[in-house]
Amino acid sequence: MALVDSPYRILYRDVDQMGVLYYSRYLDLFEMGRTEWARAQGFSYRDMEEVLGLMLPVTEASCRYLSGLRFDEIAIVRTGIAAWSRLTIRYHFEVFEEQSQRLCATGEVELACLTRDGEKPHPLPDSFVQILGTIAADKKGRKRN
Repeated sequence: MALVDSPYRILYRDVDQMGVLYYSRYLDLFEMGRTEWARAQGFSYRDMEEVLGLMLPVTEASCRYLSGLRFDEIAIVRTGIAAWSRLTIRYHFEVFEEQSQRLCATGEVELACLTRDGEKPHPLPDSFVQILGTIAADKKGRKRN
């Protein structure tokens, strides 16, 4: 499961005075997308934090705005993995308006794995690396066909 689509209905609180989704809310959509992506793979950020004592703070974020989303439209956040290393993971996002399938934004977010105190880099949990390895192997397999 390399890509996961997550729906979100744009609420009145999400829009600016012009009636379009406020620019910073796209980062909220990205956060929802990466959390749902991990959940769809059988991985829980909550367990990683509470059980393993590891955190994944954002180290870099980018968003390219292409078309505005409006109140009561449904955004589809398509989330996948752009790259990963033993210490970091980079997610890629595409945000569509559900009915028209209009591409509204693209972006990426990189996270680093740290100990709970935020002081020391730590390798990504083995269970998460196994998920990433399976996805990478699946992508290679599809390319050969």
